[in-house]
Amino acid sequence: MSPTLPEKSDASLSAKSPGTIDIVGRLRTRLTLGKEAEKRLVETILADLQFAAHASIADIAVRAGVSEPTITRLARALGFAGTRDMRIHLAQALAIGGAYLRKSSPATDDGSSSANSVAAVAKGAHAALELMTVGLVDTDIDAMAERIAGAGQILVCGTGGGSSMAAVELQNRLFRLGLKVVSQTDPQLQRMNASVLGEGDVVIGFSLSGKAQSVVDALNIAGQYGAYSLAVTGPESLLAGNADALLPLHFEEDGNIFKPSSARYTLLVAVDIIAMATAHIIGSSAIESLRRVRQSLASRDILDPNLPLGD
Repeated sequence: MSPTLPEKSDASLSAKSPGTIDIVGRLRTRLTLGKEAEKRLVETILADLQFAAHASIADIAVRAGVSEPTITRLARALGFAGTRDMRIHLAQALAIGGAYLRKSSPATDDGSSSANSVAAVAKGAHAALELMTVGLVDTDIDAMAERIAGAGQILVCGTGGGSSMAAVELQNRLFRLGLKVVSQTDPQLQRMNASVLGEGDVVIGFSLSGKAQSVVDALNIAGQYGAYSLAVTGPESLLAGNADALLPLHFEEDGNIFKPSSARYTLLVAVDIIAMATAHIIGSSAIESLRRVRQSLASRDILDPNLPLGD
């Protein structure tokens, strides 16, 4: 007869997984592993996380129709020292992902149905553009553009979906002006590339949160060798405090979890402002670079002069 294996526990995951524990994910896993009493308890907790995080153990037991020791056993099976630790993580889950734990669907969430998608996205984009227009009134864009236009090398850094997109897009905007620019989205390559910059070079860092540590590190590393650093991020953020200059990002989320964040338009506005201001500073010498780019596309039968460079 095969030896009886001990019931699977998530305790080992606690030691191997530093940082925030996804207690909701673990609870959903227990629905397929636990006994009937435990399953009723898990269903009760998942049905009302707010209640489970703040009610007494006795009240939770009564609502679930289980004994109090069942709650203790569940906490330990999830990898926690006891019920108190489990409830702390339930409260953290609500604070971090509360909007994603409410019962809703794309068809019923405001502004997310197929009939309203166009209006919701366009409204978010317009709001992002207006906020940026107001927020940049007192920003000296020309001073930043002059540094970029005169740079020997330019490094653009961004980590994460939106910021990575912005970093790559700014490279696409600046190289066609005849500038030596590279974008890096890999954290280690950001630090490595920053270390070879020096006087007369520029490093530009994108971050919506302003907390991307590798981008902060890149600005600091390049700065110690004399490079000029520009942060494109929220004012008063960590990244903003580690840069020579700041192009502030102003955006607000609307709480619609099914609509892509309108902050992406904020990033694109920043990219285009930097690119256009730099082009104006460079002036007529940039025209030849742009002409060559246009000429290179002619070989691919892209002959319409009204199409944007690079399709």
